[in-house]
Amino acid sequence: MLAFLLSVAISVLVAGPAAPAARPDRVAVEARLRANTMPRSAAEWVALGAGIDEILISIAGDAKAELGLRAHAVSALGVMSTRPGRALLESVVKQKASSADAGDKLLLRKAALALGWAGGTAVPSQLGALLGHPDPDVRIDVAIGLGLTRSEEAADLLRERFEVETVPKVRNQIGRQLRLIEDAVAAAKAPSLAPQ
Repeated sequence: MLAFLLSVAISVLVAGPAAPAARPDRVAVEARLRANTMPRSAAEWVALGAGIDEILISIAGDAKAELGLRAHAVSALGVMSTRPGRALLESVVKQKASSADAGDKLLLRKAALALGWAGGTAVPSQLGALLGHPDPDVRIDVAIGLGLTRSEEAADLLRERFEVETVPKVRNQIGRQLRLIEDAVAAAKAPSLAPQ
């Protein structure tokens, strides 16, 4: 047994550390974006290889790529949560906010959700104005994005919009996100029951 363990140890030392995953090509990343089971965590995306966020950014920003593919890339950037990816998401929110184009609105919705997933103190201020967007579907996804932050600032923005929202499905989603935030804030403020 000892001889076996020594032979394994020697082979690992001789082989050296595992090589990092090769940089995937855009075709492989597009195939993953089209798959029914896209990676759901940053670790799963990173496991595809170095530079994955750069490829996702390239796809998301490629006006010639099919819209569904771009939308999936935008969503994936929220999971990856890198600085360049976040910059693209913020850019999509700013550039597409006033567009009436259906494709632009889809990318805006995905970016709002992705920023919510990515989190950060700036998200409520970045998304807050979109609660007044003329498209109810955009408002729903913005409400969800704000809810994902679980921040009191987001709750304030949602309360303010709840008072004037007239579309029932948007109003319901705002109410749901408010309850989720309020529950999270209350749980964070509750004294710990764990023994000390």
